[in-house]
Amino acid sequence: LAFTSHSSVMAVLRVAALLALVAAASAFQAPAMSGLRLRSNKSAMTMTADAPKFAGIKKALAPAIAAASIAAPAFAEGTGEALGVDDGRLLVPLVLIPVFIAILFSNFASTQDNEDFF
Repeated sequence: LAFTSHSSVMAVLRVAALLALVAAASAFQAPAMSGLRLRSNKSAMTMTADAPKFAGIKKALAPAIAAASIAAPAFAEGTGEALGVDDGRLLVPLVLIPVFIAILFSNFASTQDNEDFF
């Protein structure tokens, strides 16, 4: 390959890129299920969501409660517990360390002068 021209090297690179693209696309293809058939035409599981019930709640609070109830599972992080913590002892450093850092920062910020330097 030491005596090849620039155009032939570019052609080889284009072919290699095309082959890599085809290989990447084939990786996302579903496997063939030749001899397998489902026992019934019904799906194994159906998921339905019940509409939230806001009886007795002021209409102004309903959007906030709906947003909080939608976002709540995101804080469980797969463990089903608040903030993803499955051991109660871990909540102590999880809360105390940020509070300690906030106290240190507020003490530091109070000693700084609030004058612009420019």
